[in-house]
Amino acid sequence: MKKLFLIALLTLGFAQLRAQEGVVFKIKYLPGKTYKSDVNLVVKIDADVTGDPGLMDKLKFAGITSPVKIDVEMSASGLTQSGSVKADGSFPLDLSYKINKFIVSANGHQAPIPPTISEKEMKIAAHVDKDGIMEVDSASGRKADDSTKVKMKQMMGFFQRQIKFPDNALKPGDSFTQSSPLNIPLGKKVGGEIKINYAVTYKLISIADGKAYFDVIPNFSMDFGIGNTITANITGSGTGKLIYSIKDSFPLSNTGDFTMTFKVTSPQTKVDAKGSITSNSTAAIN
Repeated sequence: MKKLFLIALLTLGFAQLRAQEGVVFKIKYLPGKTYKSDVNLVVKIDADVTGDPGLMDKLKFAGITSPVKIDVEMSASGLTQSGSVKADGSFPLDLSYKINKFIVSANGHQAPIPPTISEKEMKIAAHVDKDGIMEVDSASGRKADDSTKVKMKQMMGFFQRQIKFPDNALKPGDSFTQSSPLNIPLGKKVGGEIKINYAVTYKLISIADGKAYFDVIPNFSMDFGIGNTITANITGSGTGKLIYSIKDSFPLSNTGDFTMTFKVTSPQTKVDAKGSITSNSTAAIN
């Protein structure tokens, strides 16, 4: 009995010490694993459109009347298989992604979506180098050029948004913010630019059973102008939850609820809208 008590006491002390020291987090693929990802997205937008009577009559003739209610539902799945480590420390990745459902409707009228969107499967061959950096090699059997590599990374980021954890250890109560400011010039012919600022704050709530639980608070803003005629502003914020597997170095679940406001003005129209986004992504790792 004394031995059991001593073991329990030592175990408890070790666990408390580990919690005080914290854990270093990093998202990375590991060799010899299978990752099955599922993503679900629901978007709802209510928009008031006002403006030139002639233009409004044309929209009405096309079946678009204000207020406009837009609903979007999308689900997608992905499968990633990692191979064995090679002599140079790298290992291969075989990835496939598929959109399972994509539905868009306005005021209850469903928009025609080509069936090929949900029939096509994207296959990607990649590798992870000795430093843990992933590189795309080919897409659908064709060698990937630089632009294709960027697009493929964007697609993979849709399934697994890469979180840049700090290099130092985190313990419950700690938080960090990841910001992504971006300015995109629209060129001389169009004029203007797009300014985007996306920031997400992650707060570590607890560590239990080999998992870390985070609260997620995103904030988003985008402003853009086209010439001197069209301006737009989009802002949003929300809340979410992230569950991270410590042994797998990978998120198992990422959910969020996001609300946004839109304001678009032009010489002929003005749009004021509110929207919501509900997202849910999960990963099963074997």
